[in-house]
Amino acid sequence: MHFLRMSCCGSSWVGVERAHCCLRTGGCGGVFDDIELWDGHRTEGACVDPRSLQLVQTKNGIWLRALDRAGG
Repeated sequence: MHFLRMSCCGSSWVGVERAHCCLRTGGCGGVFDDIELWDGHRTEGACVDPRSLQLVQTKNGIWLRALDRAGG
């Protein structure tokens, strides 16, 4: 199995399904498990703290749903 490694803004992650909030376009630099989480952290054109959405960060810096982390 082949995994694609991505990097931008000093962050790196594996998987094209991730969603990155790019610093170069005014984002926070966070990497989210999927596009729905990325959408959820943007309100009125600004980033909100992922912790305020009950997201947790993996040791590799990927923000995901707390239940996703507990399940695997």
